[in-house]
Amino acid sequence: MNATVRVINTDRKTVGYVIGGSFVTTEEARANSAVIENLSLDDSGQIQTTDPFLPELTLHQVYRHIYEKFAEKYNLNREIQDQFEAWKKYKSDYVLYLSGARQTGKTTEIKKFIYKNYENILYIDLSIDKLRISLEQCMQDTRHTAFAFANFCVQNRMTEFTDSVDTVIVLDEIQESIAVYNLIRQMKTDLKCHVIVTGSYLGKTVNSQYFKPAGDVWNLEMLPLSFTEFCDAFGCKELLLTVDLSGKSSEETYRKLYKLYQIYIQIGGYPAVVNEYKKSNSIPNCLEVLEKLIQTFTDESASYFSDDKCRIIFENVYKAAFHMMAYEKKGTSAKDIQKVADFVKNSTKENVSRNEVNRAVAWLKYSKIISGCDLYNQGRISELLSERRFYFMDCGIASCISRMTPVDNETVRGILTENFAYTELYRLYQSDRVKGDKPCCSVYNEYELDFMIVDKDDKKYGIEIKSTDADKPVSLMVYLDQHIIEEGYLAGKTRGGIRKDIYSIPIYTVGCRFPYR
Repeated sequence: MNATVRVINTDRKTVGYVIGGSFVTTEEARANSAVIENLSLDDSGQIQTTDPFLPELTLHQVYRHIYEKFAEKYNLNREIQDQFEAWKKYKSDYVLYLSGARQTGKTTEIKKFIYKNYENILYIDLSIDKLRISLEQCMQDTRHTAFAFANFCVQNRMTEFTDSVDTVIVLDEIQESIAVYNLIRQMKTDLKCHVIVTGSYLGKTVNSQYFKPAGDVWNLEMLPLSFTEFCDAFGCKELLLTVDLSGKSSEETYRKLYKLYQIYIQIGGYPAVVNEYKKSNSIPNCLEVLEKLIQTFTDESASYFSDDKCRIIFENVYKAAFHMMAYEKKGTSAKDIQKVADFVKNSTKENVSRNEVNRAVAWLKYSKIISGCDLYNQGRISELLSERRFYFMDCGIASCISRMTPVDNETVRGILTENFAYTELYRLYQSDRVKGDKPCCSVYNEYELDFMIVDKDDKKYGIEIKSTDADKPVSLMVYLDQHIIEEGYLAGKTRGGIRKDIYSIPIYTVGCRFPYR
């Protein structure tokens, strides 16, 4: 085994070597010098090379090479990279707080970003016991977080810690450590370097032992691939963003985009699933990956609870949410969470309490597996009723769950179509383009409207989702006649157009092309 490159920093200090194609810190090389043929220790214990012609690279060049290899291996283009860049440029005095469900690509995209943009990188996975315990001990031993990270790097043979704007600290799975989580605010105060924290099962942080760092963090949420990102993976992003919404593009364009949409609502946007489809072109293979993902969510979620019943409760909550979507009308009588609790209690032989079900539902919401939909009562935005509908945060998960429930195929198609619209519209709220924090439905007398959106200028839009051509937009017409909304849109299997003041748009444009005209 030989070192092939000496790695230096901007001060020309040796910080490591490339050995076997991987970057190894000086400390790690020193500890293993006995098995590295062209490295040795001098009398003072310092490492030196026996090869006078060993080439040099800067640490930034090494990281850039790592980025290029990483980007080649994980080659899905994610729009969140633009948000990372904006944070670094304008908001890096805040700690970047990245949340999102497991397996959405948080770690992958963060690594792409840091290896591309920083010279000094300290990445710590807090789900690894040894690293978490070491960091907690270092933080306990000193009041200043810079000293804590410096000592941590020494203890774990990492590159020497430098507290500067060219340095980034990434604390992955932040929910695993109460002690580290509670120092987020102090990190913002103490450190010059940039700090990123990520978490998957953030329901754990609802515990009163976790101090909320409100005002000190810049929140971003990582979601599965949007339909725009999905189209990009198959070379059709430009088609989606330019297709004419009134039917004037070519028939081939509408056909190609609708075919991709039909695939997407079955397999969703989890990166592992999308990559499986790119590799095998097989929806059944993708569903196998989704089943394993759901099992992972269930196993990992249940591990945070002491009660053995939690696994059964989680499995039934998935089914209950889908059942509610299929058979319960949007309304003002009760929160869907109460209906889910009743469903789970009736579906399991275990003695399950309503409180246990509520905890499981809340956990899945914090974990970004499901999400709630609020309701504008009687079309009035001043009468907002919470949690009147559930949706899955990924169409593939919804599609997979549908196979576990006795719901007919036509109803399933309608649910998946509406779930697609929810997840696509949800992204509008994350980008701060409309008022509120998530999509809302509405009820006016007996007329249900799938979604009602209020933009920054208080303009109200009504959107009705239809999975077949035969359905008429009755609710939209009533909402327009009563002047509850100013524009009405029917999203479905259509090329687009206008009829009696109601616009129709292709279902796959419902989120990415808002406000449509």
